[in-house]
Amino acid sequence: MVFVFRDVTKKYKMQEDLRQSEAKSCALLAAIPDLILVQNRDGVFLDCYTTNPDILFVPVERFLGKRMWDILPKEIASSLTAVFEQALATSRMQVYEYQLPIAGQRRFFEARIVLYGDDKVLSIIRDITESRQAEEELQKIEKLKSVGTLAGGIAHDFNNILTGIYGNISMAKEAIPAGTPGVEFLEDAENSMARATRLTKQLLTFAKGGTPVKEDINIGVLVEEVVRFDLSGSNVKPVFEKARDLWIAEVDKSQIQQVFSNLTINADQAMPDGGYLFITLENSDISKDAVPGLDQGKYIKITVRDEGIGIEQKHFGRIFDPYYTTKQAGSGLGLATVYSIIEKHGGHIGVDSEIGKGTIFTLYLPALGSRQQPVNSIHPEVENTMEGQTGRVLVMDDEDMILKLVTRMLGRSRFSVETACDGRQAIEMYKQALGAGNPFDVVIMDITVPGGMGGKEAVGGILEINPEARVIVSSGYANDPVMTNYAEYGFKGIVAKPYTRNKMLAVLNQVLGE
Repeated sequence: MVFVFRDVTKKYKMQEDLRQSEAKSCALLAAIPDLILVQNRDGVFLDCYTTNPDILFVPVERFLGKRMWDILPKEIASSLTAVFEQALATSRMQVYEYQLPIAGQRRFFEARIVLYGDDKVLSIIRDITESRQAEEELQKIEKLKSVGTLAGGIAHDFNNILTGIYGNISMAKEAIPAGTPGVEFLEDAENSMARATRLTKQLLTFAKGGTPVKEDINIGVLVEEVVRFDLSGSNVKPVFEKARDLWIAEVDKSQIQQVFSNLTINADQAMPDGGYLFITLENSDISKDAVPGLDQGKYIKITVRDEGIGIEQKHFGRIFDPYYTTKQAGSGLGLATVYSIIEKHGGHIGVDSEIGKGTIFTLYLPALGSRQQPVNSIHPEVENTMEGQTGRVLVMDDEDMILKLVTRMLGRSRFSVETACDGRQAIEMYKQALGAGNPFDVVIMDITVPGGMGGKEAVGGILEINPEARVIVSSGYANDPVMTNYAEYGFKGIVAKPYTRNKMLAVLNQVLGE
């Protein structure tokens, strides 16, 4: 009998090293937060590793022994199969991005497919939803900035034109006896002008310089008044639910009025046969990264839910884009305006919708941590026409039409009016009048004068002559920083273009009263 002995220590050591290596590989794969799928060359799934079960849109057992065609939508399976075959053919990592609707939400994924050894393929799947959403938010902001550049360029000239039309219509209406047939036509023209003015304000929302002028607001009162006003006469009924200890909101009052007016009008149009508009306001203490793009802090969470026709999911990515609309009527600026205002407030707005069941907008607005107090009504008071007042007024504007209009407006109220075409001329006229003992009581100046000195620079020259001078700033670019912080620049009041005679007189009354 012959015994043959062979030293197999090296063989067993190699097998043990291989076993330990595979164990380490498995442990490493199991620790990675991404989804790791192992396939053979035929595309059959052999194994699955993940520490985040939420990334799987079907149970693990659905993967094993199956191919991509068995578990994925046809279009995505076709694209991923092509990428898989490219990885096999080139032995290089291939990258592909796709999206899947999971639990009613659109989720974005990145697949990295690479050959693993001689007979296996690794697919590393990463959920990139948050980063993709952040990119989309940035793209929306860039689009709004582009529209802002356009809006800022045309706003001044357009509002000068509106001022001439609006002002002359209002004066013509006053000059015609009540009951004259022409009055009705002028009133219709005024209503059309009011719509044009609102459209201009929406455009100006996008313009540079539209920083909110924030104040402490009882948001519950403001929202309810706006919604009820916009739904008056409608067959849509509002339903409010407000936290009893609702915090104070730090917002620009007029801009937030515009936000909820636009959302209410949209909801009303989405329910032509009537229904309910549910509005909920509650306090929300947001932790870091709890809401994408929102800083940690205190917010008021507001949901606006309608029972309307809904929005198709394919439109979600574009509904806040300027001039994009799914409605036959409308400018496509409503939701873009809403988005711009909320973004400038440091807040957040999201949307969810289902066809035939309605749409939900969820907003977050910055808040203080203290309870709200009652405030006055949001509706403006009746303007004081100040018919008995007199005085000397200097008006500076580069538009002859505006100078002529204001001269007529104030002349009918027994004001003495002189005009200047730019800031330098206004300073010189003010200095001469003061030296002659016949000073101007008020100066009204446009901010911008192309090729000349505007009101922003000229007010300093006038205040050097007389620190007590009463100067009013007027501009068609209502969102200019000078208009929102006029006192910091030395002005005593503002009158935004376009304006009526009564509006102009009301501002004069305020400034002269001081």
